[in-house]
Amino acid sequence: MLRCKNIVLYLFLYFAVAPVVAQPKYKRQATVPAPAQSGYHRILLPPAVTGYLQPNLADLRLYDRQQQEIPYLLRQEERQRSSQTFSPYNIVHYTHKAGCCSELLIENTAQRQISNLSLLIKNADVQKQVSLSGSNNRESWYVLKAQDVLHTINSTENTAQLKLLEFPLNDYRYLRLQLNDSSNAPLNILQAGYYNTSTEEGTYTVIPVQQTTRTDSSAVKRSYIHLTFEYPVYPELLQLQVTAPDLYLRNGHVILGKAAEAPQRKRRRKKDARQPVTESFILSSGKPATIELPKQQVQELTVVIENEDNLPLSMSDIKVLQLNRYLVANLAAGEKYTLRFGSKDATAPAYDLPFFRGSIPTDLPILIATNITAVEEHHQAKGATSKVLLWAAIGVVVAGLGYMTVRLLNEMNRERSQRQ
Repeated sequence: MLRCKNIVLYLFLYFAVAPVVAQPKYKRQATVPAPAQSGYHRILLPPAVTGYLQPNLADLRLYDRQQQEIPYLLRQEERQRSSQTFSPYNIVHYTHKAGCCSELLIENTAQRQISNLSLLIKNADVQKQVSLSGSNNRESWYVLKAQDVLHTINSTENTAQLKLLEFPLNDYRYLRLQLNDSSNAPLNILQAGYYNTSTEEGTYTVIPVQQTTRTDSSAVKRSYIHLTFEYPVYPELLQLQVTAPDLYLRNGHVILGKAAEAPQRKRRRKKDARQPVTESFILSSGKPATIELPKQQVQELTVVIENEDNLPLSMSDIKVLQLNRYLVANLAAGEKYTLRFGSKDATAPAYDLPFFRGSIPTDLPILIATNITAVEEHHQAKGATSKVLLWAAIGVVVAGLGYMTVRLLNEMNRERSQRQ
């Protein structure tokens, strides 16, 4: 009976303490403008929001007016993204001679240098002998590939398939593809073209700099540019506007965080002191003066440039940027939403939405989180109350254990007396 009562008491104490310990405390909040229409939106997280977040952005929550948690997924711009688009050539003609051959004449209007050709062909279980030649006037033809084979075209997902034909690099205005049809009917060639690969830079947001201090030291032949920020930030790119000289090539490094002081004798370094992260770079007049940085939370950084025996670089501006990060959520038109963030104890939420990332469009309306403030006093009071409740719960646990110990001792003494 006593054991049963002890189990009940343990369970009571556990469920009394657990809710108090489990609640994370968010230190900051931001307002999300009411959307004009219902549907999925991207909420841009400015530097004043991301700077207070954990590196993995786990401590971020979205609430509606009724303080209900709204599921979301995170999207981040990439430094560079590549895309491929199919660009068709002009087909001058595609002729057939029964029992003989087919001729596909293609015009390379811009006379691009090409070494391959993509043909969109209707499915066919056949092999075709082909040859390719080039010309600039459609009268004099020169061989590019005397013989090749187009193998079976049989896509299981589409009624047509792309086939790649490779040949020596050339810039002929016209390409003539001849296909042997002596033993079967011609192929149904729909398009001929090429894949154009384009690279696009990611979208960044400028991080406001609170103060910039520059020192040019002739003694050590270095320039020091020290930047401080009003709040913690995650800088990922520096853009320097160099105005002079016209030609330069300088090495350097960026110190992310407070620069380490020179070691002093008989002074032990603190074990918990964080060493700043450094990132090396090269500035050259033939390239953009940009410096990519690893993601690191800092409130200051220093750019160190090695001048050697040259004059220091003249600069008109230096910008600090971070890649855009978005919170994607399904919002209701005219509804007010609030972001809460900034908790070391919070873990990433587990929503269903990330499993459907591919079905949500990427080009969505953008809302920008604004009015970033510390949480209001009543929220802070809740935090203080939670601490009081925690200590009270601990007191209850100690008292309960003491009570159980005394009762157990009394029970043991009673049993001992009965035996005697």
